[in-house]
Amino acid sequence: MDIVGIVIAGVALLVAFWQGFLSKQQLEQAKETKTEVERLLDEIKEKVSKVETLTDETRRDVKEQISKLIDKQDENMKTLLSNPAKSEQNQMIMQFITQAMQNPDTFKTILEMSNKNRGNQ
Repeated sequence: MDIVGIVIAGVALLVAFWQGFLSKQQLEQAKETKTEVERLLDEIKEKVSKVETLTDETRRDVKEQISKLIDKQDENMKTLLSNPAKSEQNQMIMQFITQAMQNPDTFKTILEMSNKNRGNQ
């Protein structure tokens, strides 16, 4: 019976060593997996940082473009508001020229008067 107990103890010892060996391999695999996951997380963080940088730059560029457009519109509006008489004069001149071109005699008279004024100056 002592031999059977020694054999069972030997088998139990072998099983214990085998389980220890398997546990060690699993621990090594877990460490490798952890290292790989950490590396992937670092890559993800780096890519997210790049995307955030691009987004910030794009947002800044869009704001600048909008500001430029608004400034240009403000400038145009100020010009229009400060020169309404000039705009009205241009419209009146265009209407006059259009009517004068429809009547050749009037147009000819205007050209003659213009030429006389140039000659006097």
